[in-house]
Amino acid sequence: MPANALALAFGASIYPPAVAAVIALGRGSQLRSRVFAFVAAAFLVTYASGTIMLLLLEELGATSPSHLTASAGLDLVLGVLLIALAVRLFVRRPRRSSSSGSSPRSGPSKIDRYLKSRRLAALLGVTLYIVPSPIYIGAVKAIADAKLSTASELLDLAVIVAVMLWMVELPMLCLLLAPEPAERALEQTNRWFAAHGRTVATIASAAAGGYLIIKGVAGLND
Repeated sequence: MPANALALAFGASIYPPAVAAVIALGRGSQLRSRVFAFVAAAFLVTYASGTIMLLLLEELGATSPSHLTASAGLDLVLGVLLIALAVRLFVRRPRRSSSSGSSPRSGPSKIDRYLKSRRLAALLGVTLYIVPSPIYIGAVKAIADAKLSTASELLDLAVIVAVMLWMVELPMLCLLLAPEPAERALEQTNRWFAAHGRTVATIASAAAGGYLIIKGVAGLND
């Protein structure tokens, strides 16, 4: 398992909207089945997109020794995109609500009205994770760069996806084991992310982007 792939997967896991979605799913009836449907759908669509990316990278030869320039160029592009995202997150900070002391609940309350079935919960999981982030693409490329067997690549990809989705997997386990205490803890977590999530995402994007740029420059100089 490439250590850099694990680190990038952890960076890609910083996704506050997923916490808000799990909180909304943790209310009402059919709690266990709806939360499980959401997490299972998120895992499957993320794993499927990662598998497709692995196949494309190998088909295009982007990680082969004869295409090191293309491989390094892809790292540079991903790194620049992540730095641009970090700058955007830093510059475009959301305006504070005029009502003091109020916590942003519009997201979860809107989700509440629509997620009353397992089918809609699964659809939300697909919607939130169907578009891979640049950090996740970097993690998948790190697996491809390791030149492993197909079976090892697919196994490592499953581990990467599990790490990337810890922000929904851990709340799911908590809600299944102790719904009421878990819901209170998740509400507090969501309020913390509402205040600090943008900063965390900015740092994660900048760190991953800087790493990929350095990796790409080093690849070009080899």
